[in-house]
Amino acid sequence: QPSVIATIKGKTDDIIVVGGHADSIAGWWGRTNAHAPGADDNASGTATVTEILKVLSESGYTPEKTIKFMAYAAEEVGLLGSKEISQNFKRSGKNVVGVLQLDMTNFNNSNDDITLITDYTNEAQNNFLGTLLDTYLPELAWGRDKCGYGCSDHASWTAQGYPASIPFESRKGDMNGNIHTSRDTLEYMGGTAEHALKFAKLGLAFVIELDK
Repeated sequence: QPSVIATIKGKTDDIIVVGGHADSIAGWWGRTNAHAPGADDNASGTATVTEILKVLSESGYTPEKTIKFMAYAAEEVGLLGSKEISQNFKRSGKNVVGVLQLDMTNFNNSNDDITLITDYTNEAQNNFLGTLLDTYLPELAWGRDKCGYGCSDHASWTAQGYPASIPFESRKGDMNGNIHTSRDTLEYMGGTAEHALKFAKLGLAFVIELDK
């Protein structure tokens, strides 16, 4: 499976990354030919990434920094796509000033609208996201939680020394029980993308403010 990267070229070679994984899986280790629609994990994240790209493109926004939108291959079998890309960026000496990971954005079973994962992420950037939420999305409740392991592609970037964050759809203990099954469909998320919209708004604030 290939990873896919779309780029809005900026005036400098400093890079902002917004990404999410493009693969889905049935079972935690995969089953041959099993049905894995992956609507939340992670069509919701990749749709949020592309919505941010769409809004910026249609607005004619001209960034100072270069913005890269990534759909990573093979996250479910070991973060393979993001490992390959982040390691390549490190070897090439690319200056990535911030990475936003969007992995599951449309299911909510918590009191908080958005949960910032604190492990395998950058504390200063997490605080920056909290400021963005308070400033631009004050109607949303947000909190913090731990994943307990390198649970998505942000961990690949963190391992290479780049600042990475993952705003998540719920607290870890409240997460969508239908992921990695044939029931991971929009039907089981209320039939709308209203929760994911919150993440698209946060992602836009992240890109534009970090670009400044």
